[in-house]
Amino acid sequence: MRHLLPALGLVLTLGGCGWVGRADETSKPDGFQLHGYVSVAGAATGIPGTPCLAPAADIVSGGTVKVADQDGKVVAVTTLAAGVLASSPDGYHCNFAFELLNLSGARPTYQILVADRPSVSFETRPLREGRPAVVPITASPSPS
Repeated sequence: MRHLLPALGLVLTLGGCGWVGRADETSKPDGFQLHGYVSVAGAATGIPGTPCLAPAADIVSGGTVKVADQDGKVVAVTTLAAGVLASSPDGYHCNFAFELLNLSGARPTYQILVADRPSVSFETRPLREGRPAVVPITASPSPS
């Protein structure tokens, strides 16, 4: 009985932090949830919080978002949620949310790639602390 209590305490402690049940791992997981949004400038005026379409044809609900490490190796993929209208001092934007679970906090930076646009780099620490990754997009000029 004397040896059972410390073992039980260890199981309860580790179980509370999500450690128990992760087979074949030699260190405690460091995963975090990355959340953010793609903000497309130049959206039509309207009521903030309502659905919108981006004035950029390549940014749409269901569009692919890739997350790469600092060397450009893709480590996770997700999709964009539906666009939501937002206003700011510089006009209206159509924002498309995204999130990824269980990214490693050990990497110093992450690159986020949306459509065929250039990647945007983010330091990991603010992302781990819950700061959103905001990817600004300027609408492509329409062909003449």
